[in-house]
Amino acid sequence: MSDMTQNSSNQISMPPATASNLDLLKHQFQQIWQVLAALVLIYLVFFVLSEPFRSLDTLLSIFGQASILAILACGTTVVLISGGLDLSVGSIFAVVGVIVGIALAEYQLPVSVSVLIGLLAGALLGALNGAIQVITKVPAFIVTLGGLTAYKGIAEILASGRDLSRFPESFQMLGSGYMVPMIIMFGVALLTGLFLTKTRLGNHAFAIGGNEEVARLSGVNVRKSRIYYYMIGGALAATAAILEVSKLNFAMPARGQSYELFAIAAVVIGGTSLFGGRGGVGKTLIGMLIMQTIIVGLSYLGVGTSVQRIAIGIIIILAVYWDVWRRPSR
Repeated sequence: MSDMTQNSSNQISMPPATASNLDLLKHQFQQIWQVLAALVLIYLVFFVLSEPFRSLDTLLSIFGQASILAILACGTTVVLISGGLDLSVGSIFAVVGVIVGIALAEYQLPVSVSVLIGLLAGALLGALNGAIQVITKVPAFIVTLGGLTAYKGIAEILASGRDLSRFPESFQMLGSGYMVPMIIMFGVALLTGLFLTKTRLGNHAFAIGGNEEVARLSGVNVRKSRIYYYMIGGALAATAAILEVSKLNFAMPARGQSYELFAIAAVVIGGTSLFGGRGGVGKTLIGMLIMQTIIVGLSYLGVGTSVQRIAIGIIIILAVYWDVWRRPSR
């Protein structure tokens, strides 16, 4: 028993179980370069096929459009690494957007207070998902699927009959242009990456996702940790919602629809395992850029939205198949 505890403790000290930290770093860099190479290849294909695609404005547009969803996907990365799944982040996105809109337009609260309220609302809704799951032991898929529907209804009730637009200029600056959302995106990714690699709770996410029972035997409070991971996912969904409301200068409950699928797709394309225990936010950012490059590139080629969705769906299936194919060897 003592040998088992010692071995499991060693497993928790490094995210995925590898022979050494040096091997881990080599493995991570190899995966990042593979995903990055795929992004460059896809970009070059559209660069050759479409002349309008070659402009600097197009490149900035890809980054700008990807930034908001990439922030949401960073939270999804944390949840998936821990072995969880959150299908409700799109609806949390909608609820937070409406709440911030009400705070600014109806109650005319200061921007800082409104933003703080939105972040707290997102964190609480995420924590609620985690608490329901660990208390009831209902699978995360079912709990968050219920949250997807329920939170969407809450957003519609809150927004009913309200004019949620024309916000203060100081708030609109948060999402204006391309640069500010991109800076916030990279900042969020950096902080999330440091959380996963440099904190005990972040390391425990890999351990729980890799083998929940071993993590529990090693003294990890799995139940409490799971609530924290869902809380982080909700808070980052709220961050993305605040930026989009700022960018559009209005809030409505219809926003956020299918965002959870785009976030999961970006995470999986980036190489984070749907089975937990492996992944990183750097690859998630690249995965989101891959998706956005495909969408923008196909648009320039005159391909309709329906075909774009088919293309993204095929890529998701291939990415998951690749993860499943590699899993036995691990």
